[in-house]
Amino acid sequence: MAEAAPPRVVVTQGLYGSASTWVFNVARELYLAAFGADSVLALYSDSLTKVLGHPDLRGRRVVWKMHRGEPDFTGFVELAYPAVLLSVRDPRDAVLSLIERFKVAPQTALAAIDACCSRLLPLAERGFPVLRYEDGYFAKPETVAAIAAHLRLPADAAAQGRIFTAYESDAVRAAAASVASLPPERLEGDAAVDLYDRVTQIHRNHIGDQRVGKWRSRIAAEDQPRLTDHFAPFLRRFGYL
Repeated sequence: MAEAAPPRVVVTQGLYGSASTWVFNVARELYLAAFGADSVLALYSDSLTKVLGHPDLRGRRVVWKMHRGEPDFTGFVELAYPAVLLSVRDPRDAVLSLIERFKVAPQTALAAIDACCSRLLPLAERGFPVLRYEDGYFAKPETVAAIAAHLRLPADAAAQGRIFTAYESDAVRAAAASVASLPPERLEGDAAVDLYDRVTQIHRNHIGDQRVGKWRSRIAAEDQPRLTDHFAPFLRRFGYL
């Protein structure tokens, strides 16, 4: 019996601050290496309608980065059987990440992470692979190989090594620092607030201090129990409680 082909659609869905952009870029680069730039549409969107209505969709494989998603995405998963890669982080740290890196108001950051958690929990129950930020998956070359294997792509060690090196933390920091120097057609966002590269989705303030458990010292002690109770189902599901 012939081996199953690589999936037509790959969705990388993750909490803000969970290194989800790393997962997206690894999947994107693997698909580009396997199929060529003309055959791959790689994009970020939380809108199912925007992706399905994209003018460049026809005939291409899709690598789709998502954070919050929307309710209709569940039906899309049931009908289209995309490959889905999930990345998670302690949501208490993820809230801080949004506040500190992008100057998001605390209540806005809380609502954004809450929406991500709500979308991720049912997907995890479907058995899609989960990458935990706290395990440092983005610092391990073998994660690239594992993603390639999951996507049923050729085992090309040289290409996988190049991809890992291109998205190591120091390389991403350098890319983030030079975002403003990219050609105008690659730039998105407000130059005064949050500029980013539309190709890699690397933001000007992309990497924070990468500390794990920083919520314990940076969130007021009186607020910590409330935040823990709020995220309790997610914390239990992914081993944070």
